[in-house]
Amino acid sequence: MPEKYDVIVIGSGLGGLSSAALLAKNGLSVLLLEKRELPGGCATGFIRGRFEFDASLHMLSGTDLERKTGNLIPYLEELGITKKVGFKKLKNVYQCVFPDFEITLPAGRENIENVLKENFPKDSEDITNFLNRMFATFETTNKFRKGDPSLTQEELSQNLLGYLGKTCAEIMYPEVKNPLVRAIISQLWMFLGLPPKKVDYIIFAVAMSHLFHYGGAQPKEKSHGFVAAFVELITEYGGEVRFGCGAKRILTEGDKVTGVLTDDDEQIKSDFIVSNANPITMSLDLIGADKIPITYFDKLRSNEVGISLIGVYMGLDVPYNKLGIKEFEIGLNDHPDFDKAYEKAFTLEEPEHQLITTYNLAYPDFTPPRTSIITLTAPSYADPWYNLPPHKYVETKNRLADQLITKAEKVAPGLREHVEVVEVFTPLTIMRYTGNHGGTYLGFSFSTAGTPPLRLSQEGPLKGLYLASAWSQPGGAYENCVLSGKAAAELIIAKKDEG
Repeated sequence: MPEKYDVIVIGSGLGGLSSAALLAKNGLSVLLLEKRELPGGCATGFIRGRFEFDASLHMLSGTDLERKTGNLIPYLEELGITKKVGFKKLKNVYQCVFPDFEITLPAGRENIENVLKENFPKDSEDITNFLNRMFATFETTNKFRKGDPSLTQEELSQNLLGYLGKTCAEIMYPEVKNPLVRAIISQLWMFLGLPPKKVDYIIFAVAMSHLFHYGGAQPKEKSHGFVAAFVELITEYGGEVRFGCGAKRILTEGDKVTGVLTDDDEQIKSDFIVSNANPITMSLDLIGADKIPITYFDKLRSNEVGISLIGVYMGLDVPYNKLGIKEFEIGLNDHPDFDKAYEKAFTLEEPEHQLITTYNLAYPDFTPPRTSIITLTAPSYADPWYNLPPHKYVETKNRLADQLITKAEKVAPGLREHVEVVEVFTPLTIMRYTGNHGGTYLGFSFSTAGTPPLRLSQEGPLKGLYLASAWSQPGGAYENCVLSGKAAAELIIAKKDEG
């Protein structure tokens, strides 16, 4: 083992893997340390009985597989991931189910607009106006990120800067009068962790436009195969990966990093470190509060930790179509008021909104023949779970799981009778496996305080320290984490090139 590496990457979540792969591809000596025996962080899977479950992925955005455009696919092509992993584009983005109304939105902006207008002819003008506004923000943001010389100051001010500090509801609600139309457009609010009255408009507009335009996709090899491809590439490009050995400390000298102390008490030198750990743990446990500038803690305090989830993984002894399920992602709603449904996330009461994900709709052979996997997820914060007496934990999580299954039977009659394997998770489960505060799957929230310009940058509080995770720009979710790692690696490559 070398005495010194160009870069040490701490953690093998998607941000760390992405960063390590790009750094190694560019000829830098890279060491990736992972305390667990498996890579991936939230991007992982597990086996129960004869079923292999995907722990967290619903769908990948940024994946225009035919034209190879979007934010994600070109980068995955550059790395070589697409040579190792197959992807399948999903025909539809999602289905919305309300007590007295159902609708399915197909992929493609024009397709979505047409379906909405067909179902809500009286709201046609509102629909067109808001989608035009949303996509203008999306396109302007893309131009801004790429430094497109055609971007005018007027366009920048009108479509982007003018929305800073605004929530989705502040922009959408005056323009879209019908509460049901609002709900349909914002059905996947749980992907962003906040409802319209809380989520930053720019984040919502960019994320939803991206998904509406390109649609979603699934990796054929599941999250585990997606992650394994990164690991393979890191080693193929000359990098080193060590599992079962994390970083105990980040070593420093003055205001810069000098290396790490591993869990095996080995000191390894490096002038550059990429942290895939959450910045709170990184600052307090890996570095030490006395070595972190107070202004950095001010930044951490100015952001709020994102939401978590409760949910149910189910392995079924019957194909999904025998239960009447027709779509990959279904939003099942008690009512169209997502701002009201969000409030239940602060309680241990029955959720009023959930997502139903049926993985065999992407790949029929996702499970053994004549079986299928369905996952139910609902929003939940960790606080009520913290306050729950330990002896009531199992009873409470099983009660909520039972309520989710009962509601899911509205779109999948007889679901309960065909459950062969079941696993229930809560915010405490996610916190246990990821170490994320509050069991969040998004890092810091996507509130107006968490809009990309205000999020933590890739540059950490010390010289040579970089962040690559859901907690830094551009934020949480698979695509963002991969791109966060890319951004951190590019900064280091540029520094190395400067000498």
